[in-house]
Amino acid sequence: MNITLERAIKDYNGIQVLDIDKLEFKEGNIYVILGSNGSGKSTLINCISGLDNLSKGNIYYDGVNLSSTFRNEISLMVQKPYLFNTTAMGNIISGLKFRKINKEEINRRIEKYMSYFDVNDLLNKKSNWLSGGERAKIALLRTAVLQTKITLLDEPTSSMDIESSMKAENLIKELSCSGRTSIVVTHDVYQARRIADYIIFMDKGKIIEKGHKEKVLMNPQNNLVKQILNI
Repeated sequence: MNITLERAIKDYNGIQVLDIDKLEFKEGNIYVILGSNGSGKSTLINCISGLDNLSKGNIYYDGVNLSSTFRNEISLMVQKPYLFNTTAMGNIISGLKFRKINKEEINRRIEKYMSYFDVNDLLNKKSNWLSGGERAKIALLRTAVLQTKITLLDEPTSSMDIESSMKAENLIKELSCSGRTSIVVTHDVYQARRIADYIIFMDKGKIIEKGHKEKVLMNPQNNLVKQILNI
């Protein structure tokens, strides 16, 4: 599924936090969004997911405005994910049960995605007994098993240690297979280099640099991006 934003503006209490003339996401790629706090990264993916609405402008999904059909093909992991008061396994499969996926397919997906993390000893634990890093793993798995055409991830590895982050990155790469698209918000330039096909830099709600990761990271045109990358 391709996504196109046109004249996308978002205001909060009279303050403009998003101002994008045009931005396209092509299916089958990983896009990483970089920028400082308050640059509009989370607002952007929240609007793409339908969790929040633009003040002005449009977002098109394969050329059509958001509808209930498209919503089912979009999943979002927010920066501080909420876990239900049940076991880790109960959280992982909660979205699949809500979508009335049959037990055989649930088991197939669990077997497929569990291989990315060593979480077997966590599955029967209640969510309130999990550490921050463990909660992040469960939230990422809960998002991954949905196998949506568009996966939006807001700082998915910020609570994880280095080893778990690397495993999570392998999982994120899996989510862009078979024509699916992943859009990842992160502060980690090194992570962007490892997983991205395309990189978008934001500042004060605007796109200040975008393109293939090699172009953006090796030869940026914007002065602020040059400073951030120490080029």
